[in-house]
Order: sequence, then C-alpha cells, then structure tokens
Amino acid sequence: MKKIQQQSVDVAFERGEVQEVEVVRKSDREWYFTFTAEEPISGKPVQFTLLTQQGELRTWADPRRLFRFLSERGVRKGTFILNEDDDDVRTSDESSKES
Repeated sequence: MKKIQQQSVDVAFERGEVQEVEVVRKSDREWYFTFTAEEPISGKPVQFTLLTQQGELRTWADPRRLFRFLSERGVRKGTFILNEDDDDVRTSDESSKES
C-alpha cells in the first residue's frame, strides 16, 4: 500500500481514477480509508492511503467524520473492514452513503 498526501488523493478523486474504497477500523478510535487506482507510470492497480503532513497514516477517531470526508469527494459505496487483523469480518459493498 502506498501512502500519499491529501493533494494527490484529491486529484485522484477529481479525475475519477479511484476504483474502489475501503474503510478500515484499526481500533475503536482509529479509522482510515484506502482506495485502489491505477499507478500513473505502470498503469497497474495499486492500493493507496492518506498521509498526514507529518508523514503518518491519517486516521479519524469518529468514523462519521471519515464518511463525511469521503462523501465530499463523491464516494457513495465501498467496503468495510471492521478489524484489520481478521479478514473474515470483511463485508463488501455495504457502505452506501446518503447525503
């Protein structure tokens, strides 16, 4: 997974390059998202996530704010991963977000 700054994330969403979005619960107070897009040089699908300005994984304590962030970028559906260490908890296409 590649970690990128918000400006690059916004460009990917604006250009419609985002193929799928996953929201991950790392813990009860740590939520983040990943998305898949084609890598500009190779054209192969790569998973990306958002970095803070300090170079760390950007997380949200309140998932409602994360969903608002994604909704503002046009995301209407995706995948939830409710426990990063347990792939059996994964559910697909359940996150339809109404504005």
